[in-house]
Amino acid sequence: MNQNKIVFYSPTNAENPWIENAAADTRYTFNTAVLNLLVYIDTNFNIKPITLESFHWDYKNKYYVLTLKKNLSFTNGRKVTIEDLEFSILRPFFAAIGNEGTMQLVNVKGSEKIVPGQAYKSGLVEGVKILNSHSLAVTPSSPNPSFMYTLARSNYSLVPIEEFEKDFLNWKKWPIGVGPYKIKDEDKEQHSYLLELIDFKNYPNAPQKIIFELERTLRPDLTLIDTLAVNDSSYERSNLTAPLFIRIFAFNYSSKLGNNPDFRKAISIALQRKQFSNKTLVPTKPLNEIVTKGFIGRLNIEENYNLPEAQKTFQKVLGSQKNNVFKIPFTPDLEYLGRDYRDIITNQLKEAGLNIEFIQSNILWDTFQEEFKDSPFRLLSKGADFYDPLLTFTIFKKGSPAINTYPNDDRLNQYFEDAEDSLNRDVLSSNIEKLSKYFIDNNTIIPLFEVPTVTYYNSKKIISLGEQVGGQTFHLANIIMNKE
Repeated sequence: MNQNKIVFYSPTNAENPWIENAAADTRYTFNTAVLNLLVYIDTNFNIKPITLESFHWDYKNKYYVLTLKKNLSFTNGRKVTIEDLEFSILRPFFAAIGNEGTMQLVNVKGSEKIVPGQAYKSGLVEGVKILNSHSLAVTPSSPNPSFMYTLARSNYSLVPIEEFEKDFLNWKKWPIGVGPYKIKDEDKEQHSYLLELIDFKNYPNAPQKIIFELERTLRPDLTLIDTLAVNDSSYERSNLTAPLFIRIFAFNYSSKLGNNPDFRKAISIALQRKQFSNKTLVPTKPLNEIVTKGFIGRLNIEENYNLPEAQKTFQKVLGSQKNNVFKIPFTPDLEYLGRDYRDIITNQLKEAGLNIEFIQSNILWDTFQEEFKDSPFRLLSKGADFYDPLLTFTIFKKGSPAINTYPNDDRLNQYFEDAEDSLNRDVLSSNIEKLSKYFIDNNTIIPLFEVPTVTYYNSKKIISLGEQVGGQTFHLANIIMNKE
């Protein structure tokens, strides 16, 4: 038994684990290991620097000062410069198309003037100013109490501009960063990647080699999502604090039905969440609002099931379409959630008067096209964002890369603006509550259930998982191996 090597299994149907279309938990975990983070959130939800030496708010100049650690090098051998930090923060804005990074409200002053695909140049954005060879000033366009929390995502990890394709989204070969691991080898047929530890100084107890699998070929030593591990008593289990993600219905607001508030409400009151949540292969919890338990902005809404009212409403809004079977795209989930819960949802909606057929789609952002152009809604997963609770909502904001998934409502835009301008976390909490109430009152999306972060690991190899908050980023380098 090699005590210095582990197999980590993280299923996704994407081409590779770093691509924008990969499952978020797979992508964040992989990129954090290889790229590292500017800062991270510890188990007390405090922000700690990793590749930054320090950060602080300059009250006089009203900007954040980010200071890089000295003597950092990318895994391509090049020394990291302060210009690399500037590029890494701004890269999502200059990318050829809308992406997750632009959705995360970094709100750098002047970033709104950037046109996607615009040529990048240092010093071009007003809100980012190089102070010296190791420090950078970032001026937000408005107050943002969650700014540093947002930078704890791998979307803003230190990356070298020369290793990207022209779109600033795809790598020329492999991701290159300053992480504790580098990619040593790739098996495209098996969809596995060999990661090799290079930062022994800071991570002396971490696994020296990790086989990062997207498909379950070898028996994993560690996994967050695996139905076989769930039922295998030989694995040690650990429940982490933050949920992994939530499963929701998101509406197609370019379709007549998806844009109809009565149709959306009928779906909400036709569902009995506990019935289908109990049938998922991995443990899940019914969810009646988009904000999960323990997060700021939570309203503690009860389920509003009302079958007679749902039947009456569907009959009214469907009219001549009452016998139609609507195609509903869903992001892949069979391996860890199974199909039974979808069958129950299908039957519940059928009993209420809506006939649907779930069809798998791997298109993450622009789903409502071609055969799904007229689909009134889709089934997908999204992160439960404890980093910045406002991020829970921004996929449904005007301009989101999730095409047609947001309503055209000036009231909602104003709620977003108010939340973005929150002066502190207390004000932000109040504004999140207003946003959440809008989402509930208008059934902007339909929450279904949340998936807790549960790790399954081989305790013969792994003594401890180390510091892990949970959610969609698992810190592989924090694992403490058994070296006996």
